[in-house]
Amino acid sequence: MSLPIAGLAQLSKGIIQVVGKDATKFLNGLITSRMLPNVVKKKQHTISENENRHANLSEIIDINNNWGLMHGDIYDPEENIFIGRDGLNSMFLNSKGRVTADCFLYSFPFHNSKGSFEEVLKKPNFLIEVDSRIIPEMESLLRIHKLSAKVKINTVSDIYSYYYYSDTMEFDELLEQVQDTYFRSVDPNEALVKANEFIESNLIFNSRVSSNIVGFSIDNRIPNLGIKILTNKPLNNDDQNIGVAVDDFFSESFQQSFRTNIISEDVINMRRNVNGLFEGQDADIDQTLLPFECNLDYTNGLSLDKGCYVGQELTIRTYNNGVIRKRIMPVQFFENNEETVDEISNQGYVNIDSSDKVVETLKMLNQTTLGKLDMLPLYDLPVENEESKSASPFASSPFGGESKKSRRRKASSGKIISQHDNVGFALVTLSEIERNDLFKIEVPSLEGGMRSVGIKVFTPDWWPEQEDY
Repeated sequence: MSLPIAGLAQLSKGIIQVVGKDATKFLNGLITSRMLPNVVKKKQHTISENENRHANLSEIIDINNNWGLMHGDIYDPEENIFIGRDGLNSMFLNSKGRVTADCFLYSFPFHNSKGSFEEVLKKPNFLIEVDSRIIPEMESLLRIHKLSAKVKINTVSDIYSYYYYSDTMEFDELLEQVQDTYFRSVDPNEALVKANEFIESNLIFNSRVSSNIVGFSIDNRIPNLGIKILTNKPLNNDDQNIGVAVDDFFSESFQQSFRTNIISEDVINMRRNVNGLFEGQDADIDQTLLPFECNLDYTNGLSLDKGCYVGQELTIRTYNNGVIRKRIMPVQFFENNEETVDEISNQGYVNIDSSDKVVETLKMLNQTTLGKLDMLPLYDLPVENEESKSASPFASSPFGGESKKSRRRKASSGKIISQHDNVGFALVTLSEIERNDLFKIEVPSLEGGMRSVGIKVFTPDWWPEQEDY
């Protein structure tokens, strides 16, 4: 099965608005991304030369104004920090350092072309995009932490979230051009000017509908994966009379170069799965995960020098100690027979196939049941009993027989987080992947007894180069 080469999909996301004088400081204490301009280090001598370049950020950014967002990447050797109106990836954690929600955070409004959002720009204003299933819980969480902060928190029902991608070299080049030209600012005033210029450039959007674009972000969780768009009217096909027609939304030049047909959100989710990009909505709503297990450090969602926030202690300690034992990785399920094993052993990419026979086998199990099954290495070879190697006189059986080889009970190598058709995500022990990428689970068979289903784990090619597991 092949995915469409390009398309636009509406996402099942909800939006919460946080607005007010203390909005920047308030959110800085709750999310994993840096919001405040000051560098926080316990020891002054640990501030690097690159970080010193940003020492005057607190003079440039007035957090009491609608200034935008700071963009950085912990894997950037130059430790660049850019200020922009475009959105960024982040997470909310609980006090134990576990993920409450992943999110995209947007500076609202994205632009002020033609003075469309003059009134909104008068105070700090942010939009938080999260899985629509958890909107009530997220709004409650924000209100619990509000205390005396001068902010207003509201769920917004008339803002719509969209995702566009095009798997072409030309689109990659366009996104590089857009980023280099419009999203490399170093102060808030320039950031707003550049956002206005981008909207008016007609590179992607028709400038005539600029008043309908309230949020924008290049999705760099994986470099140039796509673009995220927030609108104040729904987008639709020409034959519908509500909202904005897609043909009117994108510029003429963009439509001449790229397909802009409407696709389902399922396509976006499957494409994420193929590329190994996990989101909280992929898991059961009560699943508890750590940010590094969700690869937050790989997806530009973590700041290491932002100061205190909920869940910080375990997160930073884990990073500094360098002990990350498990990560969520893309997997493909397959029929466990000799022919299929030989074929998938040499397969270098996730291949979606809804007609695969394994899909019927997995249909018997719900997500919760799958998550409870142990992932074990596909080949469980006998391991010689350690005692038989010893020179001790007790190594032999006291009854005169020879020591037997025994099978050491294997600990689970991981667990299934999600499954759709023949693909999904699994939380996998990294040390296991170094030795083997083929695993199995035992599932009930209609004929009675248990049946083995194979699993291949793939390491995404966009991950940073790995040290030893």
